[in-house]
Amino acid sequence: ILFETKDVKKSKSKLASIKIKKINPDVKVKFFQKRLTNENINKVGKNYGVFVDGSDNFETKFLINNYCAKNKKILITGAINKYDGQIFTFDFKNNKNSPCLKCFFQTNPSNELLNCDTDGILSTLAGIVGSIQANEVVKEILNIGNSLCGYILIINSLDLSFRKAKLIKRKNCFCSK
Repeated sequence: ILFETKDVKKSKSKLASIKIKKINPDVKVKFFQKRLTNENINKVGKNYGVFVDGSDNFETKFLINNYCAKNKKILITGAINKYDGQIFTFDFKNNKNSPCLKCFFQTNPSNELLNCDTDGILSTLAGIVGSIQANEVVKEILNIGNSLCGYILIINSLDLSFRKAKLIKRKNCFCSK
């Protein structure tokens, strides 16, 4: 909901920071204009307890997942493909039974599944997924409502159906060790 057509090919983190400050000048926003890697993720993430992932590739999604699992962080992940959206909440801080993204994707899927450049996405779906992720963040921080931890929320924007499916922590996954 933050971006416009004129924002294509511009730094999303910087633009988001500017636009969020316009909405609420009292909020503290820190943004990073670098690709997240194994080398810099600890420097970027060490001071945060909740991560919100909206990345468009599995390499980054798994990097964030692995970091959050190892460092006992809360991770709220969103993904979009054409007309479908998925939201996961993984609470590695408070829930020792929390599955992780690797429990769901048992093998490394192709980035073609998230390829917005070729297939495109329904832009309103990005707003829906992002809003649900924001809602999950508030619930986790305030410890209110029912957590999505242990489930995947699947959204079909063409028929506007929402489905919640149980995720099981796999015994042979790295997050079980």
